[in-house]
Amino acid sequence: MNSKLLLSAALLGIISCAAYAQGQDNVPEKNFPVSVQFSPVPSGEGWHGEARPLSDQVKKATIQNFIDHGVTHINSGGFSGSDPETMSVLEYAQSRGMMIDCMSGGMELFHRQTPPEHSVFTQAYHDATAAKVQATFGPARHIEKAFTVFPFMDEPFHADTTCFDYREPAMEAFQKEYGYVMPASFAEARKDPLKYMDFINFQSSLFSTAWKQIYDEVKKVDSRPTVTLTHDSHNTLGAGANSNAVWAVDDVFHWGADFADMFIYDIYPYMCEDYRVGESALVYKPRMSQFHWTLAQMRNLTETYGKTLGFWVGTYNRAWFKRFMDDNRRSQYWMERELSYTAIGGGADYLITGFNVPEDGRHWDDFGDAMTTVQKEGGNLVEARRPKAKACFLFPRTQHILTNREYFNVALTFELCMRAFGEMDVIHEEQVTDASLNGYEVLVLADVEILPEAVAARIKDFVKNGGTVIADCVPQKDEALKETAALKEVFGVSSADTYRVRQQGHYIPCTTEEPFWLFMEDKEFKTPEKVYDKCDDFKIVSPRHCVADGAKVKSKMDSGEPLLLVNKFGKGRTYLFGFCLEDTFMEIFKDNDEAGRAAIEEMMHKVFKKTKAVSSTYSSNPYVEVALRKSDNEAFAIVINHEAEDPSTRAVVRDLGFKVGKVIDVRSGDEVKFKKVKGGIAFDVCPSKESDGGVTRLLKILPK
Repeated sequence: MNSKLLLSAALLGIISCAAYAQGQDNVPEKNFPVSVQFSPVPSGEGWHGEARPLSDQVKKATIQNFIDHGVTHINSGGFSGSDPETMSVLEYAQSRGMMIDCMSGGMELFHRQTPPEHSVFTQAYHDATAAKVQATFGPARHIEKAFTVFPFMDEPFHADTTCFDYREPAMEAFQKEYGYVMPASFAEARKDPLKYMDFINFQSSLFSTAWKQIYDEVKKVDSRPTVTLTHDSHNTLGAGANSNAVWAVDDVFHWGADFADMFIYDIYPYMCEDYRVGESALVYKPRMSQFHWTLAQMRNLTETYGKTLGFWVGTYNRAWFKRFMDDNRRSQYWMERELSYTAIGGGADYLITGFNVPEDGRHWDDFGDAMTTVQKEGGNLVEARRPKAKACFLFPRTQHILTNREYFNVALTFELCMRAFGEMDVIHEEQVTDASLNGYEVLVLADVEILPEAVAARIKDFVKNGGTVIADCVPQKDEALKETAALKEVFGVSSADTYRVRQQGHYIPCTTEEPFWLFMEDKEFKTPEKVYDKCDDFKIVSPRHCVADGAKVKSKMDSGEPLLLVNKFGKGRTYLFGFCLEDTFMEIFKDNDEAGRAAIEEMMHKVFKKTKAVSSTYSSNPYVEVALRKSDNEAFAIVINHEAEDPSTRAVVRDLGFKVGKVIDVRSGDEVKFKKVKGGIAFDVCPSKESDGGVTRLLKILPK
């Protein structure tokens, strides 16, 4: 994200604020926050790229255009009082009810590749950051409606071991934390899995140690603005290994959330690569899988720590990734709408465009239609929360760190389970502190080979006490990389393979220039070796030989190997697939095998149904997402068409907490017919590109 957004004096003239605020619709105080940069608009009144300086009327019209498109905030590069032209625009925007966001960043005084001049454990470092924070954010006191500040490195991650700190203050801090001398080098730490985990955890924490100090200093300068950090899709959420980060070091949950008020997620599934690894990037389907997987991780972070979740909405604008702006993406005028509603359905309470408003009129107006619909409910939508799912995925951080393998393509399995069940959360292995598993009824272990001994023991107790585990791999190593049979008993097997296709490389699918691969051992991508099998309905990739020892083989592959094994353990059950779901699901999309896709989703749906867990939402059409947000006396169903050929679906929402009296389409005000079903309601909806409201629907559900 470009953080140099200061509006120049040449661009902005003095605006007489009071003269233009009267008689026009202002931003209501109770709204859904939507922030944009002050940039040219492609349609309606305002700035269309005229030569600078702009007239007052053009500037006023641009702000009005923003408001007419459902925008509530202006994102500025700074609050410097030395730039009166910028300040005057911000003052005018505030007079219209708009809030102001400040994207400055970089208070850490270090970067992804190098440690800071002074160790973060020293007073010298604290004094230097405090001085920079004061100089940067001191002017914020003059902004009446300062909403948020971005004082941290944008999309932070440790880019390599070169940014690790081996100086004396760090050595002392490590010994105080872990009780022994820190390994003198990365190579030395790698020799012992347990010490390596401590070493990586400590080095990763250098960021959060710095951030906590920055947070405190920002609040001293001005306690009003929300302190915000942006996380990106490719390094802190399972894709860092052998890519931009080189080594798996960071993940958002391990860092915690006690150094910021809001965490904004940044992914661009339309505008550029979304950091799928290897062949999956060539298949690029199911298109929103990585978005769903990573957004669920961000939701877990913010819900657990009581923080706000935001989202950067990718826009069709050459200020962003112009290498990807082809006619096909121009024709996808609904993309900003689809991304925004998916984020809101996933729990986001703040949207910000990155970067600039769309430069195509149809994109901008469709986004405006989507946002004005959202603003009809505004604050009510913010107050309505996404309910906790009944089922969750486990993020195996220990495995990710020790193996230095990506844990990102597993998003395909997450998508499969989400489609089959209707909803899905993520739980981090550090949250598995007892057998309750935070109240979840179903746990999914996908491609999990390594689990800390204590975590495996708690999962065992979870099943014994009545929980359900669905898996395609039996974890058989602990945090010391020692063999363990703890979960073999739970799954009722004496042996189980853990084979998976090891992908490598990130494909950069440029459309206006030659696409290319990054992070490849060879210059050209080569499809990894695959092992195949079959069942009645679809081709299987990466079958995993397993031997039942108490588990019942419910179905078999053509080879006679188990396809699905079920085991009763204590009061609970386990379901083990005899193949890699990720590899198989990807191959189905690669082959455009719609029949196979429907078959594997139906198979997974039946397994979830046997668990007796009932989801709060379900869509009969796997390409149409249905999300739920609810408060005590109303709820909202967010329906998003993810490019379904036939967008019609039967949507089900449950666990509303009240008897439904009426369902209203927020955009049109029309009532939507519904039927009562056990635990909730069902209704038919068809969010198509051609119909009013585009590819989304926002439905308000009211009690009798």
